[in-house]
Amino acid sequence: MDLSPVHGESTGSFISRLAEANALPAAQVLELLGRRTPGAADWRLSEVLLNRAAAERLAVLASRDVELLRRALPTLGTRAGDREVRVAAWPDGWTVMAECRMCAHRRGDGLQAAWVAGAETWQVCMRHGRWLGTTDAAEQRSLEAAPEVAVAHRRWLRLKDRLGLYARALLADSAQVCGYWWQRRQMGSATVWACRRRELGLGRAWACVFLATYPEAVRLAEAMAVYERQRRWGREFDDGAPDWVSRRWIDWAGDRLGMAEGMERGGYRALRAWTMEHRIATPVAVRRRQDPPPPGYLRQRLPLMEPHRGFPERGPLEDGSCLPWRLGTAV
Repeated sequence: MDLSPVHGESTGSFISRLAEANALPAAQVLELLGRRTPGAADWRLSEVLLNRAAAERLAVLASRDVELLRRALPTLGTRAGDREVRVAAWPDGWTVMAECRMCAHRRGDGLQAAWVAGAETWQVCMRHGRWLGTTDAAEQRSLEAAPEVAVAHRRWLRLKDRLGLYARALLADSAQVCGYWWQRRQMGSATVWACRRRELGLGRAWACVFLATYPEAVRLAEAMAVYERQRRWGREFDDGAPDWVSRRWIDWAGDRLGMAEGMERGGYRALRAWTMEHRIATPVAVRRRQDPPPPGYLRQRLPLMEPHRGFPERGPLEDGSCLPWRLGTAV
C-alpha cells in the first residue's frame, strides 16, 4: 500500500488517503485494522482511535515504521478503549483543518488533501506562506501581500519553544488586547491593521481580527513574557523599585509595537487592565529582602502562574484569557 503521512494529519484522514491510493473504500481498510462495523465518516468531525496492535497493522499496510506514524499522526497514541478500532467525535480542544493546498499539489500523488489536527484554531504554512485558519482549503489565504504575518508566526514558534505552555496564555491575552484596540479604534486600527485587512482581502467579521492583528499580538506577547519573567521572581520590570508602577513597561511595549503615540492616546488602558490581573503577589517587604533570580533564569521556561493556572493546552485561545472582554463583544 505504501503511503507517507502528512505531519499533523488525523488518523482517519491518513486511512482514507491510504485507501484511495490503493483504490479501496476506507471502510475496507478499517476492516483490515479490526473495525467490525465499517461505515463512512467525515474526518473533520470524527477521528479513528487505534490500540497498539491496530496501529502496528496500519504501519504494515502503509509500509511505514510505526514510530514514524506516531510522530506524524497526533492522536495515534490515544487509547481506543477496549476495542482495537474506535471511530469517535473529536474531543473538545482539537481543531481540524485542510492541509495547505499548495503542499497537497506539490506531493503530486493525485490524492485528496489531508486533514490536519492540532491545538490551535489557525496554522501557517511556512513553505508556501499561507494562512490555514479555516476548514476549507478553498478559503486559505496567501500571505504574499503581508509577509510580516509569516515572520510573526516564526517568532511565535520560537516563543513557544522558549516559554512552553505559558506562551499560549500570553498570546491569548495579547490577542484580546489587540481586539480591544481594534474595537475602540485605537493603536493600529486605522493604519497598519486597516491596511493589512485590505491587502489580505479580509472582511469585517471578528474571525478576521486575529489575522489582521497577528504580528502585533505576537510582538506584544513577547513583551508580556519579559514582564512575566520578572514577576516570576517577585521583581518589577527593568529591575525597578518594588513599588514601581507598570507604566514604564507599558511605554516600552508601545515602543516595541511602533505605536508609542497611540499608547499615549488611550491604548495604555487595556495594558493597565492586563497588569492588574498580573500583579506581583509577593509583599513589598519580602521583595526587598529576597535573593536575586538564579543564573540563567532568562532562558528557563515559565511555569503557569496566576491568573493562568490550569491553562488549556488546546482549543480557542480566548477561552483561556484572563481579561474580561472577548473579541466581538462589547467592552
